[in-house]
Amino acid sequence: MSGRGPVRRFLRILGPGMIMMATVVGASHVILSPVAGARFGYSLLWLVLFSHLFKYPAFDYGARFAVARGFSLIRGYQLVPGPRNWALWVFLTTTTLQGLAVTTGIMSVTASIVLVNVGLLPFTGWIVVLNLFIIGIHRFGRYGALQLISKVMMFVLAAITVLAFSVSQWSPGDLLRIFVPSVPDGATPLASSIVGLMPAGINVAVWHSLWAVAHLPYWEEQAKDRRHMLAMSLTDLRIAYWMSAILAMMFMSLGASLLRPRGLTPDGLDVAITISTIYTELLGDWMYPVFMIAVFAAMFSTAYTVMDGFPRAFSTIARDLFPESASLRRPGDPAYWAFMLVIFGFIVITNTLIPNPVLLVSLTGLLSLLVSPVLYVLNYYCVTRLIDDPALRPSMTNRIWGILGVVTMSASVVFFLYSQYVG
Repeated sequence: MSGRGPVRRFLRILGPGMIMMATVVGASHVILSPVAGARFGYSLLWLVLFSHLFKYPAFDYGARFAVARGFSLIRGYQLVPGPRNWALWVFLTTTTLQGLAVTTGIMSVTASIVLVNVGLLPFTGWIVVLNLFIIGIHRFGRYGALQLISKVMMFVLAAITVLAFSVSQWSPGDLLRIFVPSVPDGATPLASSIVGLMPAGINVAVWHSLWAVAHLPYWEEQAKDRRHMLAMSLTDLRIAYWMSAILAMMFMSLGASLLRPRGLTPDGLDVAITISTIYTELLGDWMYPVFMIAVFAAMFSTAYTVMDGFPRAFSTIARDLFPESASLRRPGDPAYWAFMLVIFGFIVITNTLIPNPVLLVSLTGLLSLLVSPVLYVLNYYCVTRLIDDPALRPSMTNRIWGILGVVTMSASVVFFLYSQYVG
């Protein structure tokens, strides 16, 4: 360790948080945030702070549990009392539905970017090619490649977004709308989708615990003890998490200041071209290829990450639910690849029938919101009841924060259902 500089040591601490950031930026930030700004100006900016603030404990619990117990929240769900493996079955059901929805929406956006810039193949053709390419990458390279892609691509997209935001026309009064809750007429479905996906669905906290377990050897090299490891893990998480909040605010502000005055709303297969207007008008036409490469890289990174997270979670759950199954213990992780092939088929069929990236991402957000209270409660139980070392459990403040988060997510679900089907 002595031969490494402080910057290199710090970068080795980062890992699961950066992968999580690669997952969250693709859908909720690049798509839903500019759409919200274009349709409703700064009115929904408060949702960025709202969602990040009240969902943070759920993600903290994933990182905390992985370090404290040395295994993921999926194993923690197995230890929840009640009917045998009921919590695992709940998560398996929700993660299957979300896995199909999230990957479909993200691949739709990714393929639409290639379609409008390259052509050559129809939309469905690019869906197939990109999916096969991602499956091939996963077949021959795993966690190391995932970290590298995530860190580099997030930096590029973040850098050009910060640059565009710095030269855009906004006022402090506009940004202060982040503290003024309001839901304009007709905004409830989009607002609910943002809460569901901003910064990500709570299922991603479970993935984060899986990635954290994989990263434990790196933290063990640097740490003095488990408490020090927990501090490293939470540092990694918090940097990525609050960077996500800042970027989301910038994306929504750019949509409000650049797209809304021109009557431009990202939609359909031209969603990336519409969003690129933000960058070309602020920075010049030369930014178009830079933006397209960066946003494709970011979306591809998200697709790559998601197509690892869901099959990884599915495979882990399948082995825990069916420990006697010899086929699930074969070399090569057959459950992982079987679920990836299911996702592949669903993506191709759904995008052929519904070639609309914004609609698919919005539906994904609604699904993520509906299942969030259940997953939040399970995460809370795991860190408050299943961690032996009191020093590694959440503080009383953190617990109260988590309870408020559960209540808030539950209230958001009730508000959406009431406004859509009763009000």
